[in-house]
Amino acid sequence: MKLFIGLSILALFIGLMIGCGKPGPGDNFTSSLLTVTSITDTAGNVPLQSDVLTSGALTDDIVTVTLRSESKDPNGATTPLDPGPLDNITLTQYRVDYLRTDGGPVPASFNSNMNLFLAPNTEASTNIVIIRAFDKNRSPLVELRDGGEIFATVLITFFGEDGFGNDVSTSGSISVSFGNFPDQGAGGPSPAPSPVPIPTATPAPTATPTS
Repeated sequence: MKLFIGLSILALFIGLMIGCGKPGPGDNFTSSLLTVTSITDTAGNVPLQSDVLTSGALTDDIVTVTLRSESKDPNGATTPLDPGPLDNITLTQYRVDYLRTDGGPVPASFNSNMNLFLAPNTEASTNIVIIRAFDKNRSPLVELRDGGEIFATVLITFFGEDGFGNDVSTSGSISVSFGNFPDQGAGGPSPAPSPVPIPTATPAPTATPTS
């Protein structure tokens, strides 16, 4: 009987501790606010230019993504504790969706794994693939090899959790134009012409004195 009472008190104490702390898994009550601060094309193009055929080859399109983790209302009563190690966020997956305002066909959506760690109130960056090479061999991108251009928005959603097991997610987007663009070195400025050598003057023949 005493053992039962002791275990009951212990269970009640643990329940009170959990109730006074952070929410449990899946409650989406994380005390960290995750945002996407930038998505940039590694080549610096705006919008991103997705070349459906690069020097006869198919290549992935990669962007650099920067995310920030901030404490929600860090000085307010809604945050039970100061940020600690359990407020760290680890992102493990992202999803890519394509949107067109004209309602036309787009490449297939896909999920991919990632691994990005963010401590509270910090930023972190990583490179991810947002357009897969083999999708350029499928409709509607394969048709662009013969000309044309498609404009779309790439929506990227990131998924992870904090140290308490709370689910964390956020989204960002980047504009993209698909087409068969000139490869580097093709269609660029013409090289400067080679300088033409200046002809040297031929000296006049010396007159031979007569006797």
